[in-house]
Amino acid sequence: MIQRRNLLSAVAAGVALLALAPAMGQDKPFAGVELKVAMIDEPREWAFRDRLAEFEALTGIKVTIDTYGFDGLFNKILTASAGKTGEYDVVQMHVPDMALFDEKGFMVDLTDWVKRDAAEMELDDIHPSIQDSHMMYKGRYYGVPTHVGGMNFYYRKDIFEAEGYAVPTTWDEVLAIAKAVDEKHGPEMRGLVLMGKADIQGASTFQNIWGAYGGNYFDDAGKPTLNTESGLAAMTMLKALSAHAVEGSPSYSFDEAQTAFKQGQAAMTVFWDSGDNFFGDAANSQIVGKWAIAPMPGGRATNGGWSVQVSRDSKNPEAAFEFLKWIVSPDMERALVPLTPSIRTSILSDPANDKYPAYKGFLALVEGQPFNFPKVTPNLQILQELADAQNAVMTGQATPEAALAQLQSDVEAIAVRFGIWQP
Repeated sequence: MIQRRNLLSAVAAGVALLALAPAMGQDKPFAGVELKVAMIDEPREWAFRDRLAEFEALTGIKVTIDTYGFDGLFNKILTASAGKTGEYDVVQMHVPDMALFDEKGFMVDLTDWVKRDAAEMELDDIHPSIQDSHMMYKGRYYGVPTHVGGMNFYYRKDIFEAEGYAVPTTWDEVLAIAKAVDEKHGPEMRGLVLMGKADIQGASTFQNIWGAYGGNYFDDAGKPTLNTESGLAAMTMLKALSAHAVEGSPSYSFDEAQTAFKQGQAAMTVFWDSGDNFFGDAANSQIVGKWAIAPMPGGRATNGGWSVQVSRDSKNPEAAFEFLKWIVSPDMERALVPLTPSIRTSILSDPANDKYPAYKGFLALVEGQPFNFPKVTPNLQILQELADAQNAVMTGQATPEAALAQLQSDVEAIAVRFGIWQP
């Protein structure tokens, strides 16, 4: 999810000014309007900020974008929304947080505007799976997707070719290869490296394994479904994989895991598609040209990203919606290749973009069975409980059975407290 500033300059250098549809700024009905926007502090958002003069020329709307880190952004927009300060007209939120912000009425229901402007937005070109996960809450449109992405299975193609390993399609096959790598190349190179820290990255990583066994957070009645056969199979597999993982994996989050893989310490990893940039960085990676991606073993990969929405407290909500349409316009999406995968099927499937592995990987993810984060109000609490449980198994502090029993109990209590489920 995290990328680096020097990537942006490399992309921006070859990008011409956007030529958006003339209809967007034809009469400039919002000339003189000023908007404030809160976004994550990462390259795609810097690209929007660099092009704000273009948007103002097209629409007459002057925009200021403030950027924050992950936790800082959440805290800022939650405080502003709950306090009805009107500080921001547009905010960017992690997709599972849509349940919190949209359920409480903090954001504008955009359904009528999206349907009205569907042709202008080329809505049909935004993959239905992305519309569902990043634009909609309870069947209504609340935002537009940007800075989307998912997790990929990365592997050392040079090692696989030399040893004759087939690309794994199940976690049992991953485990067998990990054991073989350990036997031949350990301890300098381990079978795999995992993000196992007790944080959202640990939970995100575990979802890929859990999804392969049919895992889901809730049943149709809202009852948590963590201590199940699928949960036990996934936790048991995680424990087995941990025995062949880079030693620090239980404490590794985003930066540590990508560093270990690009330094050649592991033959496989499960990582966000931004790994393309880290592993292909000639200045810092030792494995340039030696890696590839494959569909997630078991067929379900974690789907992540951000939704950009209009604050209910905005004094200029329709002008804010013009900004939303601009940042997801086809021309903008094409201009920002290869910064994070596109939301548009036409761009993801364009043969010209085959050289960007993350694009093909994300298209496979959304056309398959993506494993979305729980879109419920207490999503952060539930993800933290999952992160704690998987970390306890990786570190040997709990057996899979004990960790799942505690996890089920804790999440049931959360579900009851927030009215998700009544026993």
